Amino acid sequence: MVRSAAAVVAVLILPTFALGQEPQGTHTVVDDDTLWDLAQRYYSNPYEWRTIWNANQGVVEDPNWIYPDEVLVIPGLPGGAAGPATPVEPMADTGAGSGMSGEVDGVPVDLVPFGLRRARPVTEGARTVFYDNTVEEAAIEVQAAMRFERPPVSRDAVYSAPWLMGLEGEPENQGRILGHAERGNRSNSLRSYERIRIAMPSPARVGANLQLFRVAHTIPSVGQVVIPTGVATVQTIGNGEVVAIVTKEYDRVLAGDFVGALPGYDIEAGDYAEAVSGGSEAMIMGFSGKQTINDIGHVAFLDLGSDDGIMVGDEFVLYGRSIPTAEDGLLQVIGVTETTAAARVLSMADNVFRQGVVVRLANKMR
Repeated sequence: MVRSAAAVVAVLILPTFALGQEPQGTHTVVDDDTLWDLAQRYYSNPYEWRTIWNANQGVVEDPNWIYPDEVLVIPGLPGGAAGPATPVEPMADTGAGSGMSGEVDGVPVDLVPFGLRRARPVTEGARTVFYDNTVEEAAIEVQAAMRFERPPVSRDAVYSAPWLMGLEGEPENQGRILGHAERGNRSNSLRSYERIRIAMPSPARVGANLQLFRVAHTIPSVGQVVIPTGVATVQTIGNGEVVAIVTKEYDRVLAGDFVGALPGYDIEAGDYAEAVSGGSEAMIMGFSGKQTINDIGHVAFLDLGSDDGIMVGDEFVLYGRSIPTAEDGLLQVIGVTETTAAARVLSMADNVFRQGVVVRLANKMR
């Protein structure tokens, strides 16, 4: 019945497609599917997840929630960039699990990694035993008071924010660390207050602060993760080289790390993000670390950037399924490029943040 209804809806919305987005086929949702994965499969570009979502508004109300047996229309991309999409039938039940429809290999469906699942039934307005109204109200009061005592995002948070670059090549830079400036120091790590030599062909000025960074790892089909390792201040200038002192360490500083200009920082105490309605949706493309389970303080990459109006300090929320107004998690933007943003996890109800999860802009910097 579910598949039949979804198929009827899909047929009804076909005439509404814009020119250049004629349907190329359909996809029957199976366990662990996400819009992110489907865009990668059919377009070889996970960033096109919105194309599939927009074409299936009558079936998919929330991009985080697609269900087995739903039939989604796979439209072509403008200009015919996408190849023909072939229907994918649900995988047969191998009997490997417990035999229960709500489990996969003995694991509840909504806990299967890398795919959001149906939420457990919850009575409207119900609260868990962990809910404490007094604590919640106190937290709101503390946050309101702190708004005017310190900036919402610290300078170090911005300077240490990772970013994404293309799958190939080197990050844009002004030079690389050669090693210790002091003879006889053979340590691999370059520590705070130590003097370092930097190959820097472009002119630099004494007193300039430089960001130190390197490529950490690659997120398949997304990009390379660049992590800041520290900050150094230029002390002397030579012929194609400078000597600087390490003033901040965010990671292990090593010879070979790149150097470049620090990102801008103009946030002041009293600045804060204000609630907005109908905020933009962004998808989590991956994370700065390689951890399997994400936690508070970890950094996610969103597929919206400064070209979309995103600013440092903006906050994105993941809303619950059973209680749409309840927040399952909160992300705060700490770094922005033209097309992506780095957002750290401020709060989470469970291990809810995964690649392919869609979050919504809820609080915007003034």
